[in-house]
Amino acid sequence: MKLAKNEITITSNFKTITMKQKLFLILVMMTLLGACNKSKPEPPEISLKGKWIAETSSIKEYENGILTYEDSGPGDGTTYDFQNNGHLVITSPSLPVESLPYTINPGSKVDIDGDIFDIQNLSASKVTLYLKQDYGQGDYAEVTLKLKR
Repeated sequence: MKLAKNEITITSNFKTITMKQKLFLILVMMTLLGACNKSKPEPPEISLKGKWIAETSSIKEYENGILTYEDSGPGDGTTYDFQNNGHLVITSPSLPVESLPYTINPGSKVDIDGDIFDIQNLSASKVTLYLKQDYGQGDYAEVTLKLKR
């Protein structure tokens, strides 16, 4: 009888270890499967759309390729809101609110009411908009707007 009892105890101990191992494996698998099913949050889309505040602006005018006028300075609190409906709403502390149509074009360009700006250094928090208007015969103007969120 003792032999049978020892066999039962051994079998019983073996079953207990096996059950603990099974439970442990099930917990590990559930943890792994749960981690696999959860999608990682996608980084925010870097886009021109949304509200921006003027950080600096500059205007340069050239005649026959020679700089004739230059004005630059810090932002004055003007906001540029590139809305999803294709309108840019410009709000300035000293001017009436203005709404202009805009279109984002291939090649990092944005058409704002017919003026084609280059989109430079676009990040989630900063962007530079650069416009060169060529009037011909070496006469042109450059506008640079540095914006931040």
